[in-house]
Amino acid sequence: MSQEESPSIVIIGAGIIGISSAYYILTHPARPKNTNVVLVENATSGIAPAASSWAGGFIAEGWQDDPSKSLSSLSWNCHVQIARNLGGEANFGFRQCSSTGLRVGGGNQSRSAYRNLPNGKKEVLHNDWLVGEREDLTGTLGMGQIDPRLYCQTVHKHCTDLGLTTIFGEVKYLSPPNTSSSSSSSSSTTTPRTILISPYSSPSTQLSIPVSSLIITAGPWSARVCQQLSLPSIQLTNLPGHSVLIRPPERTELPAECIFAGISGAAVGVHASTSGAARSLSLDELDEGFTKSPEAFTRPNGLVYVAGENTIPATERAVKTTLPHKLPLNADDVQELLDQNLVTRLLNGAGAISPSMNIHNGAKLERAKFCYRPITPDGAPMIGELEPGVFIATGHGPWGISLAPGTGKVVSELVLAPRGTKPRLSADISGLSPHRFPAKAKL
Repeated sequence: MSQEESPSIVIIGAGIIGISSAYYILTHPARPKNTNVVLVENATSGIAPAASSWAGGFIAEGWQDDPSKSLSSLSWNCHVQIARNLGGEANFGFRQCSSTGLRVGGGNQSRSAYRNLPNGKKEVLHNDWLVGEREDLTGTLGMGQIDPRLYCQTVHKHCTDLGLTTIFGEVKYLSPPNTSSSSSSSSSTTTPRTILISPYSSPSTQLSIPVSSLIITAGPWSARVCQQLSLPSIQLTNLPGHSVLIRPPERTELPAECIFAGISGAAVGVHASTSGAARSLSLDELDEGFTKSPEAFTRPNGLVYVAGENTIPATERAVKTTLPHKLPLNADDVQELLDQNLVTRLLNGAGAISPSMNIHNGAKLERAKFCYRPITPDGAPMIGELEPGVFIATGHGPWGISLAPGTGKVVSELVLAPRGTKPRLSADISGLSPHRFPAKAKL
């Protein structure tokens, strides 16, 4: 790609939202054929370096209330369409599944510290692999799962085949808007803004790219990107979270199932308030050693993904940061904050809901990861035009994987709508404007 040619659509952030946005822009029939699409990622470790790789991959059509309900329905249909187009079952583990609420030890412990779960129907299964009282949460709407890391790799490769340019580097500067009046008419022409990028492949050089539209999809780093580029500030914080992949003992056959458990009797404290705000554990909570509301997702490869430990890590590492909850300045440094005590809490919680996930009963820990998810003051995403020609899509919290393709489709419709016209959107995002928060909204 020659940066001296026509202006580019530039996407900052190569997570699942940015990659899904690139997919729908590149496949949109209204995209001008001479328009380049450039994806910029600040990490050196590759695309989807953070939560987009280490999330559970749960997708649900009907679990979102307004203002995200319409987006949820759209996104389910987009997941199904992308899986059909790109071989999702084989390439990134797309499959429909059931969902189960589980209460372990009696009591009324919440089965999720940050999701609104639907009401379920009690059920009893013979030879159940789970321990506790079951509720079927599946309902009649779409529900499934993907391996988000493989999804991002598959969709990114397809986008690259369609002409996407990916740059690993740091954005340095965005020129201000420059509108000049034409001397020969009463109309005005807008000079494309320019973004400067320092690529890691050549640190001594800077790429100067004319921009027709800029899209910020940098997850929990989106507020910092806005600050770096002198754009309007946004109300955004983050929710930290640990996860583990567990391999059950050999010859363990598991159903396609997503489990949301509440463990009572293991006095462990809530790790994120119902508003999604992260906090540290108390000394009593640390002594007990269980994750109270674990989530578990069986995968086609026989592994079980377990998460739900959303405590701020106590790990002390030499990681540069000025951001909330110890969020590093770069996704490359996030794993330095992995807290082994919190991993142990997750493993103990997993063992409490199923003998098949008990590491003292033959199960094995395959992987432990740590990530941050972006959170807004009201817990709903922010999607829309931040200022003329600059768009943002972030703040999806624990629903980023589920809402990603629908978000990408809506972003493509916002970006490619003719200037001066009202975009025709596939979902109602009127309640998701980035401008809906007061300047000092509580985070």
